[in-house]
Amino acid sequence: MGQSFTVSIAAPAYWCPFACDVAGLQSGFTVDIARAALESEGHRVVYKNLPYDRAIVEAKSGRVDAIVPTFKGEAPGFIFPSSAVSLSEYCFYVPEGEPFRYHGLESLENMRLVATSGYSYGEEMDAYISRNRGESVTLISGEDVPDRLRELVRRERYDALLDDRLLFESGQNNAGLVNAGCLDERHPGYLALSPQDVERSNAIAEAFERGIENIQEDGQLCGILEKYGLSAEFAPELNGENCPSDIQ
Repeated sequence: MGQSFTVSIAAPAYWCPFACDVAGLQSGFTVDIARAALESEGHRVVYKNLPYDRAIVEAKSGRVDAIVPTFKGEAPGFIFPSSAVSLSEYCFYVPEGEPFRYHGLESLENMRLVATSGYSYGEEMDAYISRNRGESVTLISGEDVPDRLRELVRRERYDALLDDRLLFESGQNNAGLVNAGCLDERHPGYLALSPQDVERSNAIAEAFERGIENIQEDGQLCGILEKYGLSAEFAPELNGENCPSDIQ
């Protein structure tokens, strides 16, 4: 089997069900997928919580091995396995009764938006945010970002927030806010491995790829998705052939 690694993975505590609080009952389905895949190849996984901006910095410097789930545009220079562990769709959320509905960038005129710092929302939306940041668009970082976004919109400090659909709809604190439309592009999320030690990260990526095949074949992957009440579509590129029919 070769060298055995202890792989450190970091993610925010507030990304449930993608990545959850270390102290909670569940680590998050992307963390569980990464752990099961790597453990099936004889490696050990250690999971810790960090705010996303900080997690990227720590992984870039090699103080942690990986972050998950990450879009390729958010971590240039990182090493990515070929298989994604999640799929994200970004949507706008507004207070009930707010007439705004998203239908392209032109519909955002006169809207004050708040979103999360460090995320990539796709080329078109990233360019819009870059042009309007500090004016009609504000990005926030740190702890408990989803709850803070929701409170800012509820208090009418901003007209709309932009967030991941699964993250928003799985959260407890979403009363009084409604979906006002989603971006067209969907984003695969990956186990993003540190560029600091390329040889080590490549070895982990290869083990992860082998492990993904292992956990598809033995049904563990489907079991993880089922535990979170998710269908196979939330783990793109991972076929649902071995899943019970009700979660395909």
